[in-house]
Amino acid sequence: MKHIFIVNPNAGKSDVTGTLVPKLIEQLAPLGLDYTIELTNHPGHATEITKQYAMAREPVRFYACGGDGTLNEVISGAYLYPEAEVACLPVGSGNDMVRNFGTKEDFLNLTDNIAGTAIPIDLMEVDGKIGIAICSVGLDASVAYEIPKYRRIPFMGGSLAYDLSIIENICKPLGRVLSVTIDGETFVGKYMIAAVANGSYYGGGFCAAPCARMDDGLLDVVLVKKISRLRIAQLIAQYQSGRHFENGEIAEALKEIIQFRRGHEVTIQPEETIIANIDGECMPRDLLNIRNVRKAGQFVLPAKLYKEYIAKSPARAMATL
Repeated sequence: MKHIFIVNPNAGKSDVTGTLVPKLIEQLAPLGLDYTIELTNHPGHATEITKQYAMAREPVRFYACGGDGTLNEVISGAYLYPEAEVACLPVGSGNDMVRNFGTKEDFLNLTDNIAGTAIPIDLMEVDGKIGIAICSVGLDASVAYEIPKYRRIPFMGGSLAYDLSIIENICKPLGRVLSVTIDGETFVGKYMIAAVANGSYYGGGFCAAPCARMDDGLLDVVLVKKISRLRIAQLIAQYQSGRHFENGEIAEALKEIIQFRRGHEVTIQPEETIIANIDGECMPRDLLNIRNVRKAGQFVLPAKLYKEYIAKSPARAMATL
């Protein structure tokens, strides 16, 4: 099997080329692997590289060395090829995808990652584009959309840019009229957030859908109605930690403002153009059509996490064969 390490130099807070690449070469040297290290140099390049190797139709494992955006690009290039597996070395700023299975440190263990096993995971198709974890619209997407302009200001990087974007968006009118259809059932209202989740985490650790599983064939849909700015301040910590759910349902005290459904296909029709977030990539949209693509991806779990994964259900072990 070939091992292709696709490194995004711009992932995280600094150029990782001078640190990660030498470290990879040092650790890979004694292993005798057939490996190649590729560096990306423009948006979408990771997908292009992945397809070039995957089209050979030979067993290959790709290692997405970057953040969630890099992982999305690699999976987008690999998912149509059954011979291709995708692993992750999370060196980005968010690294939300790996939280569904373990910690960042679990995946940064290169030896354990190479010894890992691929499992089938569900993906999302959003109007022809592949998503991995979450597609959302509303306040959260608008905050993410505005962050880059603050990062361009000197000394405004990291969490400060995020905090300033929150302040800006909280000061704007809250709530947008949305029509959300989930497997034929339609909800219409003024919503502050509409999150369609294949995985649990996004936005650097926000646990929007704590019950979401990436292998159950379903999308978890969380709709947060318009609330006051004071209530937002009270709710945000619960939403971040996943405590807006209790025993697999919305907490009783929050049922008046949060709705939860599961389904296979979701359509979001905003009354007017809205910012949408797909795995951290934000863009204006007038309509979103989202569907679960059952077991379309082959995602590598490091050896330790794979053992924990199959221990939870013997049927999962059979699914990976």
